[in-house]
Amino acid sequence: MIKSTINMFYVTILLVCLLETQNTVNGGPAPQYFISTPQNTTVTAGHRALLSCSVGNIVGTCQWTKDGLSVDGVSRYQLGADRNGLCDLTIDPVLPIDEGVYQCQVSGGHGVAPISSAPVSLSVNSEPGQPYIVQAMEDGVMEVKEGEEVELQCESQGGRPPAEIQWWDGEGRRIVSDVTEHVRRMEDRKTFKTVSTLKFKPLAGQKIKCSAHNDAFSEGKVSDYLEVVLSGQPKLELKTLEDGDSVKIFCNNEKTLGDTKFKWFINDVEIFDETKSFLEIQQFSKSYDKSKVKCSVKDKRNNDVVIRVVELVYKQSIREPKALPKTFKEITDRDSSKRRNKKKQTMFTCIVEEDIAVEPKYVWIDGKLSKMATDETVEATDQNGKYKCKVIPRGMKKIKKMSKDFKNLNKLFKKMSKTLAEMTLPTGTN
Repeated sequence: MIKSTINMFYVTILLVCLLETQNTVNGGPAPQYFISTPQNTTVTAGHRALLSCSVGNIVGTCQWTKDGLSVDGVSRYQLGADRNGLCDLTIDPVLPIDEGVYQCQVSGGHGVAPISSAPVSLSVNSEPGQPYIVQAMEDGVMEVKEGEEVELQCESQGGRPPAEIQWWDGEGRRIVSDVTEHVRRMEDRKTFKTVSTLKFKPLAGQKIKCSAHNDAFSEGKVSDYLEVVLSGQPKLELKTLEDGDSVKIFCNNEKTLGDTKFKWFINDVEIFDETKSFLEIQQFSKSYDKSKVKCSVKDKRNNDVVIRVVELVYKQSIREPKALPKTFKEITDRDSSKRRNKKKQTMFTCIVEEDIAVEPKYVWIDGKLSKMATDETVEATDQNGKYKCKVIPRGMKKIKKMSKDFKNLNKLFKKMSKTLAEMTLPTGTN
């Protein structure tokens, strides 16, 4: 009886082995395999990252790991539905902390072995943080002695690749002399901190700023200005003006200094004809933007000392365009009263005081608006004759500029005449 039982057991084992062998010969459960696997990827912080992974004959469940740990539970991480073998990992938005080594894994089951993709790297580029000059954190002004060496530090944090820092003066020129730069990793080990040091000896008061950019963010960011002032020299003042504005700049902040002789400079060029206690600037225009006006007086040792510096800043006018409050009829009546005895055709230029450069569609004729085409010359008549009017955009500004140019030419001719007279004087003549 025992022998028969043992024989039956051997037969059962043999049948199972034969069935397994036949199943394997006929193909058996097909193994899982990767149709696509993730690749090394570089993305920009704040954007969306996609790590692709698709599986054929999928039996198990997809999961992802970052640096060997599961990413389940992170709300910004979304896994594709693995029913159709789609196991993509989407990260939206990407943060610097997402940088690491990722792997797509599929569990096994029903006699099918689990599979894992090769590890891949996700690199995250980050925009450099807002740069700032350390010495300007508390006060935007630094006072130093003449000839004293100044050392400034500009910092930018959070960039990947590391930020490159550049220095600029108040005129927009890059400062390249005696600049050193150091880079180190931040505490998150993902991004970098860049510190740039500038050393120089200021010869005059000036403004300085720094900028930070990297290869992924070429536009970069700019710090606030630090104003370096020499002891005993006046602080730079800003005066904002619009087109056509006029202003008086007093040498001693609108206080008189008796019979003191003053010298005035624009961009370090002396204005020889100006010796009053104030400088009057008429019809300011954009061409004077960022010009520096200086005033100096004689000290007790008869040395010139600058006591005020003003930078003129242009401001775009936002006034609504408007026409001069004169009707065409008033212009023609006034002109006809002056020329009653003259019988000839007269050409008028209609000047429109406006800030836009487009041709007007309407002109004011005889107390009412009349439509006109581009480049059209409007004709009007009254009892005394026939008149033509051509509208010129920005006419007032052009007339004022012409007047100013003539004044400048007149001054230039006077200086040239004076110079020529001195050159032609006989030797020894006072």
